[in-house]
Amino acid sequence: MIEALFSGRILRISDGVQDIFRKYQQKTGENEAGGILLGFVYNDSDEIIQATEPHYSDSRGLTFFIRKKQPAQRQVNSAWVKSSGSLVYLGEWHTHSQRNPRPSTEDRDLMAKVISETLMDIDYVYMIIVGTDDYWIGIQTPEGLKQATIKHRRALGGAKK
Repeated sequence: MIEALFSGRILRISDGVQDIFRKYQQKTGENEAGGILLGFVYNDSDEIIQATEPHYSDSRGLTFFIRKKQPAQRQVNSAWVKSSGSLVYLGEWHTHSQRNPRPSTEDRDLMAKVISETLMDIDYVYMIIVGTDDYWIGIQTPEGLKQATIKHRRALGGAKK
């Protein structure tokens, strides 16, 4: 499990979600991949328990991933209904071919758009970028995108870091 800290909030990312990240970790010559993050919201923490896999209709290239809205929205709606409203959309994930990834201008613009245009009960969303050696984890609020402090993690190769 990964634990990431934001000012006053803890994000936990399950091992199963990390397995999805490892499955799509970008190797030389491969296209970016990504999906949405689903999980539970608690008083002072959140837990991501599901990361969707890329849909065949998503656009993918060596340096971009563009998720199609309709298939992702169907997955969010289905998870919400099956969980009686407790499993919710928490953000986006995608890969970069960098060892230590950082959000691009396009990534920052996307997350600002998500927070301003998405109707949710929370006023933040998470972005996780999966690099070849490490993760970048951030939280987007109306005030901007901030990087987390990763307290505990399992390395992309599987061992604890």
